[in-house]
Amino acid sequence: MHFMNLWTIYKDMLTGHYTPTVGKMYKGEEDKEFITKQWPVNISMMLVLYAYFYSLVDDSDDGLNGFRVWREVWPNEEPAISAVESRVAPFRDRLRVYRNRLGFHGSRTRAHEAKALELFSEHSGNEILESMKLFKALGAALLGMDMAVYANNQQEQARCRKWIDDVTAKAKSVARSQTA
Repeated sequence: MHFMNLWTIYKDMLTGHYTPTVGKMYKGEEDKEFITKQWPVNISMMLVLYAYFYSLVDDSDDGLNGFRVWREVWPNEEPAISAVESRVAPFRDRLRVYRNRLGFHGSRTRAHEAKALELFSEHSGNEILESMKLFKALGAALLGMDMAVYANNQQEQARCRKWIDDVTAKAKSVARSQTA
C-alpha cells in the first residue's frame, strides 16, 4: 500500500494535480541551476518510490517478491508474469544497492553511496518508470481477474483477460525495442 500511495502522490506531482506547499518542484532544463542549490521535492519522491518498488520485487528468499506471489496464486499467468519480470530483472540488483545505500538505509560516506548511484548511470528513469507501470498494471489486472472469477462475471473476466494480454504484449514490446 505504501508503494501505491507514493505512486499516486508522485503521479499527481508530475501531472500538476498536486503541488507540495513546502519545497520546489523540478520541471526540466529551465530549473537546472536551482537543482544544484536545493533538492526538488518531486525528485525526492521519485527516489523514495524506487526504494519501495524494490521492496515489491526483492528476490531474496526472505523478501516479498510480487512475481513469486503471483506465480503461486495465478500459475496459469506465467507468460504475463515472466514478461513483466523480464523488464525489472536488468536493474533489480542495482535497485537493491540503491535502496540499501540511499533509499532506506543510507550511507556514512559518499564513497559507500556512490555504488548506489550506478542505478542512474546504467538505467534510464524511463526504463524504471515503465517497468513500475507494467508491474502495477499486471497486479491490478490479476486482482481484477480474481474478483471477476469470484463474482462469476464473464464480461469482467474478458476485460481483465484483454488487460493482462495487453500488459504482456507491452512488456515484450518494450523488451524488444531495448535490445534492438
